[in-house]
Amino acid sequence: MNRLSYYFLLSCVALLWSCDQDIDYPYQGKDRIQFQHYTVDWNGNRNYSDSTLFSFGLIPSEVREDTLKLPVEYLGNGSDRDRTYKVSIVADSTTAVEGVHYLAFNSLQTFRANELTDTLYIVVLRESLSKDYAEGENIRLELKLEATDDFALGLDGGIQRKIVFNDFMAEPTWWQGSLSGSFGFYHPKKWKFLIEEIGDEELATYGSIPYDRNSPEIKSYVNSMDRYLRNTVVIDDVTGMRVTMNGLEPIE
Repeated sequence: MNRLSYYFLLSCVALLWSCDQDIDYPYQGKDRIQFQHYTVDWNGNRNYSDSTLFSFGLIPSEVREDTLKLPVEYLGNGSDRDRTYKVSIVADSTTAVEGVHYLAFNSLQTFRANELTDTLYIVVLRESLSKDYAEGENIRLELKLEATDDFALGLDGGIQRKIVFNDFMAEPTWWQGSLSGSFGFYHPKKWKFLIEEIGDEELATYGSIPYDRNSPEIKSYVNSMDRYLRNTVVIDDVTGMRVTMNGLEPIE
């Protein structure tokens, strides 16, 4: 079985699992283009979403621009020739400004021959993004796929994608998700402690992590963070208050 036929079978299975759009089964007609609207965690589970966070918060300050890579996929039989798909900007729900927050990109993009997935590249500019964690201002770029001669549209959940830009260490989903708030209230300096002082690079991500709240590593890290915050005065740069496990407190 070749890899395109294999992907076709996987696509059919995905269609049976999905309930957000009716698509003919067995598959007929044009291949259907969509953004990959799920991630796979460490347990192999798919987590679906309609948005992507792109943050410079974990990137060294000397990096002034970086490239967002959005996976694009299709449902169907595949092709041995390059094909064209179209991406447009949803203006009424976009706050990002071309040339200020991102560089212009072509609305017509190439999906390469014999590939199961491809990538939409967007260069993001750092200079004008908010660095204020307390304000939490996010810049939004909303994208929408459009039908072309080569592709019809895929599942509803994958036709539009919200991209959120910022330049601060926004709270990662695992802080209250898989770890169930094990480290107390979120603060960027607590996350920095885990990355820089504990030195666990698995935690330097906004994606999934290979731990849950019962993992021995997390229990050890909680104890280390609690001890560190009790013995070290860590100051919130905005309020001037002390960062603790449970919140901000006045300095005595």
